[in-house]
Amino acid sequence: MNIITGIIKNKLQVAGYGLRDKNSERIGHLVLLTFLTIFVVGCVSKQPAQEVAVSPKTDVKVSSPVVRSANRLVSYQGVTRYMQSNDIRTQVTGIITQINCSVAGSIKTNQALFTIQPQEAAALQKSKFSSQIMAGFSDTVFAHLSGQIKSLNVQVGDFVQAGEVLASCVRTNSMRIIVYIPVEQELAVEKMKDCLVTLPDGTSIEGRVAGKLTAAESQNQTQAYIIEPKKPITLAENINIKVQFTAEQIQNAVFVPESAVLGNEEQTRFWVMKLMNDSICLKVAVEKGLKTDSLVQLIGSNLTISDLVVSEGAYGLPDSARVQVTNAGNVSDVAKKPPSNMKSTSSRH
Repeated sequence: MNIITGIIKNKLQVAGYGLRDKNSERIGHLVLLTFLTIFVVGCVSKQPAQEVAVSPKTDVKVSSPVVRSANRLVSYQGVTRYMQSNDIRTQVTGIITQINCSVAGSIKTNQALFTIQPQEAAALQKSKFSSQIMAGFSDTVFAHLSGQIKSLNVQVGDFVQAGEVLASCVRTNSMRIIVYIPVEQELAVEKMKDCLVTLPDGTSIEGRVAGKLTAAESQNQTQAYIIEPKKPITLAENINIKVQFTAEQIQNAVFVPESAVLGNEEQTRFWVMKLMNDSICLKVAVEKGLKTDSLVQLIGSNLTISDLVVSEGAYGLPDSARVQVTNAGNVSDVAKKPPSNMKSTSSRH
């Protein structure tokens, strides 16, 4: 600084100015201040300008919503039951000598099931009658229907009285499903009539309401309805079965992939990330409706098939997030997938 001041003073003396008076001193200070200002500005201008901070883009995949018709199904708990059961009885008093059936075994009409030696024949066993003559004293019990043995009450060598139950069987074609409907929903079910029965192996068959039992379940306040499957089924009794009725047919429902719908931890609020300007995603609040294995209906979103929503990579993205679409040239169109049954949450009773 002293060097710069000395140079300025020297220049002023050469120019003929005196620095002894106050005016000359003020002029020197002004010239010095101007010189320093130019020097500082020049140094600052040589420093590189700082870059503007830019948030990184997140890689995402997008999909288009689809519009289609759907059925809202309501589900109820049912159990299998054979509606016709018959007892097989003996007509004579005697000893069981032969059994030709077993539990869970199938029987046919007029099939020989039991051979009984009458009481009178037992008294003649020590006589000299031939075995052929003794066989003529035997009594055979035949099946009077086709079905399946449910229970077997005797074994070979047992003594039985006339009229005693030897076994019980069920008619295999009398299999029905008893479904329990809340009393307040009886009218709705009676209007639906047709239903879909899901078997334990995952297959489904059509069914129809055939009637209802006279007594309701007092504890659960449910009415038992009889569902008749349109195809014969063979299952054990008391197997849990899901029965679904079509409660509502919805037209022009908007669906997106299930992975596109995000929610809070309490699952009380839901939203999707809508793509804007090819690189910005905005939160759009929605309500979840019907659901399939891969699609979810949106309620109150105002989305159309021309919009794009983030289907992969949206988790944790804030509102107005910057994204990079990785499938821009191959946006998946869920409308090309075959439609499936839309269903609501199952109601089990």
